[in-house]
Amino acid sequence: MNRILVIPAFLALGAAHAQESSFTCRTNEPILLEQLHGNDPALIAAMNAAKSELETWTEGFSEGSRSTYTVPVVFHIIHQYGSENISDDQVIDAMRVLNEDFNKQNADWDNVQTEFLPLVANIDIEFKLARKDPNGNCTKGITRTVSALTDVGDQSMKNLIQWPRNKYLNVWVCAYADGAAGYTLTPGGAAVFAAADGIVMQHTYVGAIGTGSVSRSRALTHEVGHWINLEHTWGGSNTPGVASNCGTDDGVSDTPNTMGWTVCSLNGATCGSVKDNVENFMEYSYCSKMFTNGQRTRMIAALNSATAQRNQLITAGNLTATGVNLPEALCAVAFSADQRVV
Repeated sequence: MNRILVIPAFLALGAAHAQESSFTCRTNEPILLEQLHGNDPALIAAMNAAKSELETWTEGFSEGSRSTYTVPVVFHIIHQYGSENISDDQVIDAMRVLNEDFNKQNADWDNVQTEFLPLVANIDIEFKLARKDPNGNCTKGITRTVSALTDVGDQSMKNLIQWPRNKYLNVWVCAYADGAAGYTLTPGGAAVFAAADGIVMQHTYVGAIGTGSVSRSRALTHEVGHWINLEHTWGGSNTPGVASNCGTDDGVSDTPNTMGWTVCSLNGATCGSVKDNVENFMEYSYCSKMFTNGQRTRMIAALNSATAQRNQLITAGNLTATGVNLPEALCAVAFSADQRVV
């Protein structure tokens, strides 16, 4: 069952300032979108048109033979020398989790409910930290900016630093992600608002080490799913777990219609399904383990589309420009200390 959403989704996971206990959803929350379009009819129409064009592209998309897609990534750490100034190792661990999840290498994928085992997909997208910055200089794909806006986490924070979105997936890490665990624009919205394109993450949802944790480490996987055009498994509703969600859909044929879950109810069944895909990465169940084959097709279609310039990221020329296809090499020697001595 397919449905075209007329408003691009802003994903926001979590509502507490620090230690969220569960995801809450702010997808399509009017105040977030209004910050961008200001209720301008022309901008709203442009977003709707971009969304519709991508849906049409997706419906007609047919993937030929290919090797793994590669997406260059840059992490922008916005901090005030607090715990939000996460280590390089934590960023690298977040990339590990992301790549395992997108390449069916996560150790728990074969533990999904029997009904969904045949549907577990290898998305076959590899994410790599950039090795060249926009000026062609050596980089480790991690920048650090000192700013009080780390405690805000909104568009003003993103405006501090953004590398070209047609070359890099920008990920901002901060202390307070505008009241969320993380959020992003789907390609339809990003097509109109390039300066907002990318993913904002609250630092405790990045990786499984440091300030992160195993239970929260899949939040970035979820966000990247939205960034390449996945909806929640229950569709575009702001709130999982309500009966009205049975009347919506995520545009993917092999994810059963569901009300949505915030707990790991493995035998949960709503909306007339035999069993819901509770362990899907686009759920809020805290036991996510899989994408489906249908979700794979939808994401690969978006990555090959011109919407929000996603198809420019994966070209051979861009992989060379960002250095991700080069052998690893020492970029620079950096020293740090946790004490000052006078």
